[in-house]
Amino acid sequence: PTVSHSDVGLREFLDARGLRKGCRVGQVREAARAPGHRTGAGPADAKGADGPGRPSDGHAGQSLVHRDRADALPARCVDGERVPAHRRPEDPGGSADRGAKLDADGRTPCSFFGVFDGTVGDFASDNVKELVIPKLLESPSWRAFRGILGSRHGDQTGSVSEEKLVEQAMRDMYRTVDESLLGRCAKSAQHYATCTSVTAVVVGDLLVVGHLGDSRIILGKGSAGALVGEQLTMDHKPDLEGERARIEQCGGMVERLQKHNNKSFIRGGDFLMRKALGEQPMQLQYSRAFGAKDLKIFGLSNVPDIKIIRMGRDAAYRQVRFVILASDGLWDVLSAQGAVQIAHDACEKDLNPAEQLVKEVLMEQSRRKARADNITAVVVQFDHAKGRQSDL
Repeated sequence: PTVSHSDVGLREFLDARGLRKGCRVGQVREAARAPGHRTGAGPADAKGADGPGRPSDGHAGQSLVHRDRADALPARCVDGERVPAHRRPEDPGGSADRGAKLDADGRTPCSFFGVFDGTVGDFASDNVKELVIPKLLESPSWRAFRGILGSRHGDQTGSVSEEKLVEQAMRDMYRTVDESLLGRCAKSAQHYATCTSVTAVVVGDLLVVGHLGDSRIILGKGSAGALVGEQLTMDHKPDLEGERARIEQCGGMVERLQKHNNKSFIRGGDFLMRKALGEQPMQLQYSRAFGAKDLKIFGLSNVPDIKIIRMGRDAAYRQVRFVILASDGLWDVLSAQGAVQIAHDACEKDLNPAEQLVKEVLMEQSRRKARADNITAVVVQFDHAKGRQSDL
């Protein structure tokens, strides 16, 4: 694959088109154009609030792309091989910090993709980006999964036991990442730092999706003339029946805020008391996330939803064309079907699909004269030229 990204200031983007007036937004990172397999990256501002009517004041979005063999990004992790932006992993020379190779068994194609959308600064998303790969590789279930793969030939995975192992590895990763992040937050007095997460691991023909919060993963499938966009994740909103029940059982509260378009937020049971003492207690409009120490005891969960798909073998997923990971700023504007179609059209024109998705949202928000959220987007395009579903 070719991994690419560039930083594009949104104000510069709008100024160049005379569209900045009436559109209050922060910086947006967009993917730069790259040939062949395209992986675009672009950072986001998650929506949250530190008090009634007070939106979160932090910019925080990170994306991760790992391929084939490595222990982690950043470079201090052992045996990590970084993949420069605008380059293929096999190309020699250069340096960058966007991608690295991830090892499954030395033979089976394996990739990791993630988007981490933070609230109240970028402390949480920056740290989660560093933690996810090492914590995945440390999981006993991942090691057992690698052992099974090492005993078979080819790039197809097979048994139900393998699925259970990789699912548990993902759950281990999310739990241990959150534990480590909370420890770092305590040492740095970053008590409000938090971020959502969407991750996708591709091992041979196995696609394993996990998420916390309101970022989403969309899958595009079918033939070029009949593409279907499918949402693989469901937003973790505090007012969902199961989420509300957990929050209230833990002593937390779910409140709708008029100043935030009547959206529901999770609050701690001590919220009103702390407000009366002059503090700015935390509240979030998603009910599962990394970090946010003050809300963990009140029902904010670090347990991800996991979905496993057998690409090419499950009848409904015989022709997987795209997987799109993006923060909520993209999905505030685009539907799953719309996003898949934009990505497909961009690839047909040899344009970077992630960049086109971001631009489409920014232009639409400008036309509406609406406040646009920051956006992180990663697009994975599957190569069907060889007739194999697992090729990237």
